[in-house]
Amino acid sequence: MEENHKLGILSVALMYVGTIMGAGFASGREIWQFFCVFEEKGYIGIFVIGALFLTIGLMTSHIARTLNTNDMGKVIVPGNNEKLVEFVGYFMALMLFTVLITMSSAGGALFHQQLGQSRILGGAVIICLVILTVIGGFERVAKVFRFIMPVLVVVVVSVCLMVIFMDLPQGEEQAELVISPLTPNWFVSAMQYISYNVLALVPIVATASVNAKSRKHALLGTALGAVFLGLLAFVLGKALFTDMGFSQAMDMPMLAYSAKISKGVNLVYTGVLIFAIYASATSNYYGFTTKMKTQKHRKLKIVIIAWLGFLCGLIGFTNVISFMFPIEGFMGFAIIAMVVVNFFQVIRNSRKEAALAAENTEESSEDSMGGTI
Repeated sequence: MEENHKLGILSVALMYVGTIMGAGFASGREIWQFFCVFEEKGYIGIFVIGALFLTIGLMTSHIARTLNTNDMGKVIVPGNNEKLVEFVGYFMALMLFTVLITMSSAGGALFHQQLGQSRILGGAVIICLVILTVIGGFERVAKVFRFIMPVLVVVVVSVCLMVIFMDLPQGEEQAELVISPLTPNWFVSAMQYISYNVLALVPIVATASVNAKSRKHALLGTALGAVFLGLLAFVLGKALFTDMGFSQAMDMPMLAYSAKISKGVNLVYTGVLIFAIYASATSNYYGFTTKMKTQKHRKLKIVIIAWLGFLCGLIGFTNVISFMFPIEGFMGFAIIAMVVVNFFQVIRNSRKEAALAAENTEESSEDSMGGTI
């Protein structure tokens, strides 16, 4: 493998964080609903998903570097079943496309709620930003993540610390804790959370790892990204626990907390959510485009398909999403299982190849000595 790649440890880590830290994460909604509703046990769940982000991320990174590919099917599917590899790759691409649709809708909702602008305008802005980034290829995607992710992480952590240490008044709106029947306890909730996120994790971690300066940079960067995600989830959880009834009542709790601090902080956090939506939409849509064949009209297809996603978000994609999300959760568990099996298979094959190479070297050495004698 040529060592002419450009991503360092921090760049790989930031790409990992940006993939997971969409609007649901940064707004505090996901962390609240999946973990904090279980009160103190939620911290256990956060620790578990942090460990799983680390483990699955490192497995994915190792497979991608060893096989020198970011093809989703090849990274996920063990063995050489070409039909299964192709099916999984294209199914993953479809799942990633649904994320673009939901992020476009989320952008529209945020523009409407916080800025009083049209939902159409909000979704269109997100789609335009995504197209301009993805059409420039992986290097442009990586540059954007290197620029915006440190800012997003610093702002999210800073606002969380303000909420934790400032004596903010209790929110007027309060609600009783509601645990979803689909996530009855912290363990099931943690498993469902990682299952859903693995769909975005695999393609971007694989791509970042293949484009890293070395195997060491790929693995350390992936590990650092997982640690960042775990710490961010913990700090968000700590902030949300300060007024649990208020956190339950708010659709975007951290945005509501930022409004309690000041109008300026609220405006900054609104910007953070917009860029978090953009980052998540970009990473997922880039993962989708990796399944496109390199050809003359590739860029045009990227533009057209992105706008189709925008239109799907406008015409009420709710029924399709409600159908696809359960499938995504189920598929996520299957993907995790396949990645684990593929990881050990890749290690076994690597050891066999190393042993065979050593045998060939030894035989060659013996033949050389025999010829000399």
